Amino acid sequence: MPALSTLVRAELLKLRTTRVPWVLVIATTAVTVALAVQPIARAGRGGTPSLGTAGAALGILDAMGQAALGALLMGVLVVTADFRHRTVATFLLQAPSRPRLLAAKVLTALLLGLGLGLLALLVVVALGTLSGAWAGGLVNEATALRALGLLLTYPLYALLGAAVGVLLRGNQPLAVLIPLAWVWGVEPLALSGLPPSAFGWSVGGVTAALQNAGNLSFLLPVWAGGAALVGYALLLLGVGAFQLYRSDIT
Repeated sequence: MPALSTLVRAELLKLRTTRVPWVLVIATTAVTVALAVQPIARAGRGGTPSLGTAGAALGILDAMGQAALGALLMGVLVVTADFRHRTVATFLLQAPSRPRLLAAKVLTALLLGLGLGLLALLVVVALGTLSGAWAGGLVNEATALRALGLLLTYPLYALLGAAVGVLLRGNQPLAVLIPLAWVWGVEPLALSGLPPSAFGWSVGGVTAALQNAGNLSFLLPVWAGGAALVGYALLLLGVGAFQLYRSDIT
């Protein structure tokens, strides 16, 4: 039976030679650039922070936040592609172990998510440096903690996407649409009638905590936000893995 590292390399090769993953990489980079350019272009106008201030530096860094959805979609794609194209049976003929199949896909999603995060970080650092927004003393412990949280969001969102992909492996479009709908509409609407403290345990709330994105009293500590996000992903992944183990794959 092939080693797990061999299966991961096979997954990476398969994704590297198809179009959609590259579209996601380009789209994530483009969104990061577009969001990072906005605080630079508007600096000092209409009450926006001027370049060389902490506000402008954090505004550019925060461009990574929304672009992390690209990592979530990448996680969905890693899991669902074989099921959509009905190549999963061929995979299992070469490595007849569903836990190893799932482990290879999860590890691949984590690696790709981390890669996307590093690319996004490189983009904002380059734009911040070239624009003069990140002058000397502005790169401090607070911005470093924010940057680390934003970077870690990418592999964790990829893990969350992989978990959703396992649950909805038979319907790739639905697996893509549900997380986007949840983040952009369903969760905010569901929380609108609840006390503010409920936001602290939502996906958006734990993400904000991980990213050290505010000082609101109901936000969890940075470590707890990351742990909660991992916990949500593992819970969904466990349910999906149970279904995968019991399902008939032909």
